[in-house]
Amino acid sequence: MANFKQQAGIAAADLVQNGMEIGLGTGSTVFFALERLAERQKTENLRFFGVSTSFSTTLLCRKMGIELKDCGSASHLDLAIDGADEIDPNLNLIKGRGAAHLLEKIVASLACRLIIVADTAKKVNILGEKFPIPMEILPAALGLAETQVKKLGGTLEIRMAGTCKDGPAISDSGNIIADANFGLIKESTALCKELDAIPGLIGHGLFIGLAKEAFIAGEEGVEHISL
Repeated sequence: MANFKQQAGIAAADLVQNGMEIGLGTGSTVFFALERLAERQKTENLRFFGVSTSFSTTLLCRKMGIELKDCGSASHLDLAIDGADEIDPNLNLIKGRGAAHLLEKIVASLACRLIIVADTAKKVNILGEKFPIPMEILPAALGLAETQVKKLGGTLEIRMAGTCKDGPAISDSGNIIADANFGLIKESTALCKELDAIPGLIGHGLFIGLAKEAFIAGEEGVEHISL
């Protein structure tokens, strides 16, 4: 499986050209894209600027010698490379298992091209088949978000940090991470708009209409999907 992810990451990284400003997503498949970009810097003298979507990606870029710009200073990106947890046939996505979905959506919205890298295990027929929708919520809005999600037919569960920290998972921006389970999401565009309207729900992991390309690797090689 790691080899599939590597193939997808390399295929996307090979699209980067000199002088580009690119968004760099978060996750195991993006890691291979970063490795390839670092290699191209050394072997091809490739020069570009990256905009990171998480502190974990920032640390990897520092280690690999990839130069970064602050996300807040960016007004345009040539392309962004990111992974996904679920990908439907129209390249609508669920993202956020790594709790970086808010910055990932900001970077995706800045990019002329959002390119998704994944293996075939991430493909679904309908969003919600495998994962809930990650959410980033202001602590003061947690009760409101839970009530509104329930009205929309879902259930909200605060994500726990795990073995390294007691209590809830906290985003890089200092907000609470939760997961909303709606089952199969047959009207993803409508649900996206409903979630966007909840005050204090700063970001959610439904990415609707943002991705136009994907490199999805499997047993038969790398499939390039372009809408």
